[in-house]
Amino acid sequence: MEMPEKKFHIACGQLVCTVGDVAGNLDQIEMLSAQAAAAGARLILFGEAAITGYAYIEEVTRKALRADGPEAVRLAAIAKELEIAIAAGTLERSDEGLHVSHFVVFPVFPGSEMIVQRKHALTPSEKEAGILPGPEARTMFEVDGVKMAVCICADSGIPDINQKLAAQGCQVYLGPSAGGEGREFIFNLQDLEDEAKRALYLQKMEQVCFVGGGIEASLRHHMARVATNLAGDDGIDHYHPGHSSIIDGRGNLVALLPGQYIKEFLSPQMIHGEIVVRRSRTAQTPAMPVS
Repeated sequence: MEMPEKKFHIACGQLVCTVGDVAGNLDQIEMLSAQAAAAGARLILFGEAAITGYAYIEEVTRKALRADGPEAVRLAAIAKELEIAIAAGTLERSDEGLHVSHFVVFPVFPGSEMIVQRKHALTPSEKEAGILPGPEARTMFEVDGVKMAVCICADSGIPDINQKLAAQGCQVYLGPSAGGEGREFIFNLQDLEDEAKRALYLQKMEQVCFVGGGIEASLRHHMARVATNLAGDDGIDHYHPGHSSIIDGRGNLVALLPGQYIKEFLSPQMIHGEIVVRRSRTAQTPAMPVS
């Protein structure tokens, strides 16, 4: 039986991340969280490693946050002051080693002051950098009675992850990422006057704006999907174009902030919207046609 329709106001925060500038990135998180709270949002999602930046050079890894460190305390204080839950990515230092994690803090603690979700499905470069995997199981949590979980970037590839989350009653899939390409794909306004460069730019924009997969998954599982990709030039070898989307449990695209390959156009931005949340469902695998 379908549960009564419930609405939940949610936001995506897309800061322009500066690698290694933890204080400056937290300032942007506070600013965008304040905007989201003022708009009525109850949770704001930031991208993968948004606090520290996504890079594995020593100048960044030595700034990896501890879950009980002063930066985490500041993040929790922001959530409490603004009365909004905040889910923000960071490189995390534990007693075991280095992780790619998401810290989720709440204005009113739901039994624990903070939830730490560590990335499980590591990329080859993350493994090479010595990043340790987190557990495959996702930590479910609730905000205003709505069940949600964080799947960091490649964690979307955990086998049957949508089925597993639906079976646990997850209503909102939070998908932070740090997708990007080489810095040779940074464009400026002058590049658009060149026909070949303009054609490549348009191709990249078409790719980064596509949300069909998220809509299809939402329809299949009745699970809202909220995604925030990292934005900014790491100054090393990667450019992250951003891209945020909010899709409700009916497959409705509620809000979209397209990725941006023109660096001058990047700025801290927030999108928000009221989503319909539904009782999630496991989906049957389509039967193969009989030949």
